[in-house]
Amino acid sequence: MSGETQIVVVGSHIPGLFIRVKRPPVAGETVIGWDYQEPMDGGKGSNQAIAAAKLGGRVSFVGCVGQDSIGEEGARWMAEAGVDITHLKRSTKMASGIGFILLDERGVPAMVCSIGANAELNERDVDTALADLKGAKVLLAQFEIRPQVAIYATRSARQRGLLTIVNPAPAPDEQVKGLDCADILAPNETEAKVLLGLPPDQDADPAWLAARLWEETGANAVLVTVGEQGIAGCDSQGTWLATPPPVQVSDTSGAGDVFCAALAVALVEGRPLRQATAWACAVAALSVTRPGTIPAYPTRLEADNFILSTGCK
Repeated sequence: MSGETQIVVVGSHIPGLFIRVKRPPVAGETVIGWDYQEPMDGGKGSNQAIAAAKLGGRVSFVGCVGQDSIGEEGARWMAEAGVDITHLKRSTKMASGIGFILLDERGVPAMVCSIGANAELNERDVDTALADLKGAKVLLAQFEIRPQVAIYATRSARQRGLLTIVNPAPAPDEQVKGLDCADILAPNETEAKVLLGLPPDQDADPAWLAARLWEETGANAVLVTVGEQGIAGCDSQGTWLATPPPVQVSDTSGAGDVFCAALAVALVEGRPLRQATAWACAVAALSVTRPGTIPAYPTRLEADNFILSTGCK
């Protein structure tokens, strides 16, 4: 990777195994699926690192994989995308993480994962990486590693002057403390409800969710992603909506990861938050027009051409 790191991604590598189904099964039920695939797919952390690098960001990844084919493959994918993997740890005790994804007829995923070696990433690893990556501007963390490590990384990065983005995915069952260390908290709609202690299937206005989370967590800004509706945001200036251009959806897997990656890139480039949010929504919209995750993530040229064609800024 050429140049000094701009974006530090502290997170997971949990590749997904995909199968299509008419609908996900309920408890005790077996359903027949089709189109089983082992695609080029990472975890939330490695996906976001690769997506940001493809968009032109200079990215370093901090994580842990096993000493197995899954870990080797993930390291290769990131390196080939231009991600610095100097701080990718290799576990001698645990296998790499793995995820299983069911895609319904609309392309909407239902997922379960084992974090495996990702659980070994610790505060000492974070300290070592941040001490080394002195020129970084933005830190992006998720909850497919131990949430307390993600929170520690976010707080440590903020103390060092980095802008911090927390993607609290998946939202843990227990209450998470310390989210006030996030400059930007970016859950999806379901994760926002879980963080607020609401039932995941409860109807709630996204703007209301963003405002409640902003009030309760102390994050500087909250961005609730709402699929094709875009995002509902809240900060000290109030609430706002950013709507992506309409597209023909092929597969929504990884759209949230593209959004977070594009947001980090836009903020590194100095865009104001609302403008960065709109740009990230448009980039994520382009990604869902293609099947899969990593192969669907756009390059910067593709993103710029798409945004120009849609009239977005």
